[in-house]
Amino acid sequence: MQETAKRKFNSTAITKKRLTKVERANFNLDDFLKEVLIGNILGDIHMKRFSNTSNTRLIFRQGSKNSDYLLHLYELFKKYTLKEPSITTIINKETEKSRYNLSFATLALPCFNEFYDLFYFEGQKRVPNNISKYLTKVSLAYWIMDDGGFTGNGLKLYTNAFKIEDLNLLVKALKINFGLIATINKTSINNQYTLYLSKNQLPLVIDLVKKNMHPSMLYKLNINNK
Repeated sequence: MQETAKRKFNSTAITKKRLTKVERANFNLDDFLKEVLIGNILGDIHMKRFSNTSNTRLIFRQGSKNSDYLLHLYELFKKYTLKEPSITTIINKETEKSRYNLSFATLALPCFNEFYDLFYFEGQKRVPNNISKYLTKVSLAYWIMDDGGFTGNGLKLYTNAFKIEDLNLLVKALKINFGLIATINKTSINNQYTLYLSKNQLPLVIDLVKKNMHPSMLYKLNINNK
């Protein structure tokens, strides 16, 4: 990462008083952010909740290549945070090469609890049986930005963290909601799978999501943003 980009993400705390229980309860998500969050949860976001009686924190993380997208997410969820995005340096022990991750976390808030309850079972992320009720064009766009990639032959969604039964639910939802035909591909790692949308379906995918894609992420649809 260039030095200017590093400076851009230097983290400084935003001064706020400790929130009371009442103040935390006053935070809400509008419909658009709920749709965004559904896509993020299907993608890279991590949700942390220490007990059934505690509130949920969201943790957003992207590699340096997607720093503009990470900043975009931060702007969307800024009012739920205390700190700006920070940089983590990761050094490969074998090659000694460095790479950078950028991340930010929200406060632990009650408004996120329903999404944790919807997607997590005994601490493991799962796909809810009624995912088709929640999967919108906005959600699909953010899912692709978080966890999609153009392969040269189509669009791959890196659903490695989900079980095969979860992927079957996603395949069904994509078909019902958007008329998209996804196939399940097994990876080289045992019990890990990805979803694949063929190249001839890309025009439909682009029509569905382009207006909600951040410009820096159009490459995931094989669109040149120049």
